Amino acid sequence: MFGSEIVDVAIGMIFTYLLLSLICSALNELIERNLKNRATDLEKGLRELLNDPTGTGWVTKLYNHGMINGLFKGTYDPTASDKTNLPSYIPSRNFALAMLGLLAPDNPAVGSTVGFREAVGKVENIKIKNALSAMLNAAGEDVDMLRGSLENWFNSTMDRVSGWYKRRSQLIVFTLGFIAAAAMNVNSASIANDLWVHKAQRDALVSASQGYLGGHPGSEGQTTQDAGLTSTIKEIENHGLPIGWNIDWHRDLQGWIFFGITSLFGWFVTACAVSLGAPFWFDMLNKFIVVRSTIKPHEKSPEEKSKN
Repeated sequence: MFGSEIVDVAIGMIFTYLLLSLICSALNELIERNLKNRATDLEKGLRELLNDPTGTGWVTKLYNHGMINGLFKGTYDPTASDKTNLPSYIPSRNFALAMLGLLAPDNPAVGSTVGFREAVGKVENIKIKNALSAMLNAAGEDVDMLRGSLENWFNSTMDRVSGWYKRRSQLIVFTLGFIAAAAMNVNSASIANDLWVHKAQRDALVSASQGYLGGHPGSEGQTTQDAGLTSTIKEIENHGLPIGWNIDWHRDLQGWIFFGITSLFGWFVTACAVSLGAPFWFDMLNKFIVVRSTIKPHEKSPEEKSKN
C-alpha cells in the first residue's frame, strides 16, 4: 500500500535522525561539562540582573555571601577570564536569602519589611533600587512575599540565561550533526531513496525502531552519559542504517560536481534535523509508529473469487 510505504520511509528517516541526535546531544553535554559554559552564562546573567557590568559591586557581594559562596570552591574574581569554578546553578531561594542578607544583615524587625525599606533607600544603583522598591510596595509588610518576589525576579533572568544556553547548544549540535553527517555520509536524500527502493531494508529499520521504542519506554530520547553515547553508537552498528561511504570513483567532472552538491545538501538537511533534538524525534517516532499501526490492518490481499 502506497501510504504505508511512505510512513515506513518516514519511520526509517526519523529513527536515523534520533540515533544521530542522541550522539550529537551526548557530545554537546560533554563539551558543556568540560567548558562549564553554564557557570559563565549564570555569572553574565547576574551582572545584567544586578546592573553590575564589571561584576565588582553587587555581583561580588552576592558570590561572597554565605548562601552562594558555599555552592562553589574558591573565591569570586570578576576580572578572571576562567570562571569554571563558579556554580552552574543557584537555587532561587538562596539568591533571595542572600539579597535580603546583603540589604539588611542586622534587620531586627523579624517578619517586617521596615529594615529593608531603610536599606533600599540607601542603595545607589538606581535600577536595583527601583526594582527592590517595586517589590517592597507589592509585599507591604510581608517579608515572605518580598522573598518570593526576589525569587521570581531571579527566575525571570534565569529563563533568559537558559535561552542563551539553548541557542548555543542548538548551534553546537547543528555543527556536530553536519560533521557527523559528512564523516559517516548520513545523506538524507540518499537515505530516503534507499529506503524507498529497498523494501527489506525498510522493513528491517521499522522493526528496529519498534524494538528501540520497546526498550526505551518514556525515555524521550535523552542520553547524556558516556555510557549512553557508547550504546547509541552500537545501536547504529547493529541496525545497519543506510549510511556510510560507497563511492563510485568512475565519474566525470559533471558527475563529481553533482555528487558534491547533493552530498552537501543531504548533510545540511541531516544537520538541520539533528538540531531539533533527540526528544523531538523520539516523540515523532512514537507518533508515526501509532499511525503505522492504524494503516497496516487495512493492508489485506484481495479476496479470491469463490469457485462455483
